[in-house]
Amino acid sequence: MYEPRSSAEITRDLIARTVARTSLTDLAESSTLGVLLRSIAEQIAEADVRLAQIRAQFTLEGARGVDLDERAEEIGVTRLTATAASGTVVVARTDSSASLTIPAGSVFGRGDSDVTYSTTADAGLSIGELTKEISIVANTRGATGNAPARSIDTILDAPSALVSVTQGEALANATDAETDLALRSRATLALNSIARAQPIALEYTARTFTATDGTRATTATIYEPETRLGYVELLIDDGSGLGDHAPTRSGEAVSVTLNSVLGQLIGVEAPVVGSVRVRSGANVLVEGRDYDISRSRGVITLRSAAGVSAGDAITVDDYSVYTGLVAELQALMNGDPSDVTSGHRAAGIALRVIPAPVQRISLDVLIVIEAGSTLTTVKTSVENAVSAYFSALGAGAPAYRSALVSVVMGVSGVVNATLLTSGTANETPDLYPNSARHVLRAGNVRAITSTTGG
Repeated sequence: MYEPRSSAEITRDLIARTVARTSLTDLAESSTLGVLLRSIAEQIAEADVRLAQIRAQFTLEGARGVDLDERAEEIGVTRLTATAASGTVVVARTDSSASLTIPAGSVFGRGDSDVTYSTTADAGLSIGELTKEISIVANTRGATGNAPARSIDTILDAPSALVSVTQGEALANATDAETDLALRSRATLALNSIARAQPIALEYTARTFTATDGTRATTATIYEPETRLGYVELLIDDGSGLGDHAPTRSGEAVSVTLNSVLGQLIGVEAPVVGSVRVRSGANVLVEGRDYDISRSRGVITLRSAAGVSAGDAITVDDYSVYTGLVAELQALMNGDPSDVTSGHRAAGIALRVIPAPVQRISLDVLIVIEAGSTLTTVKTSVENAVSAYFSALGAGAPAYRSALVSVVMGVSGVVNATLLTSGTANETPDLYPNSARHVLRAGNVRAITSTTGG
């Protein structure tokens, strides 16, 4: 291990060599020779420090900035770029006598920020329909695009028939470009995950993967229930509470004629969200008694108790499948049977990628701000900071009151803060998820200056 020497250490060495090899004796600190030796020692010490810095740039621990990018790229890891916030808003009109199309690219804004948001696809209101929930994405990448609930309230460029836009839930899934600290941590995880199938490897892969629509999991946690050996859940979230609104669609119905019973496999679309309906004629089969299903791979296996025979027709319908980030990450974990280098699922393991169940936390943040600060600006910053804190928590992680207070106190303009249970004057305790599978996410978070809600 290379350790740079101090100027004092180098001075001692130079004096010792001078005494050993010459007849010079006037080596006092104020002497000509003493000053000369100490000046040389300082220059050598500075060179030692520079050499140590150069050496550090060739390690993950010591490299920074562009040098860290180069070190990470050597092991196949690149810095993650900023992502855009996305979510939904509800638009309304007063006249529903005719159908109305809201084109993709319609723009909405906020009264507290210059950030704007655009619709991602055409949306239509049919005759008699006054409101419509539509998907939006921030036009600015990075955390500045995150928006507290109710902040997107302005129609900027949309059909004139629309009279209002309402944002029910906060947008909290945008992230800034990856910091040096985060990149270094992820690159270290990459080195530890070379075996591909251990928990740290699965979590690393999930946090690195980007779906075709640009969405990314900001948290990923392995959950292994002790009562179900061989079953693993990879619980992911994009910071917004993905479990509340994960994209899905109806799965295609499948009908097959059995050529045998034992060992008969029936393939359906995957990954399956929840229940499926399996029928033999008019008889509805029961999961766990008549058949088993691998929701991650879309495979149904009939049991002998199903009471079916070769030649019977089996129909599978009335089910939903995940799309987008969840589906694409599941496919990556399963791998391609024709590519021996793909996949992360170990043999004998059922690995299921699912959005972590969401537990919304509503609270009031009672703040005191310093003189001269703008109240609305500080309130918005506090609400954004609290939402960002919750968005970074993985499945099973608690939110400690002290950590939340520290986050709020880090907001410019805040001189004191107290966390209160929403709508009350009672201080909020440490917050724990309902289970090891749940993620805590911001619900209705309000920054207030009095217990009456002002």
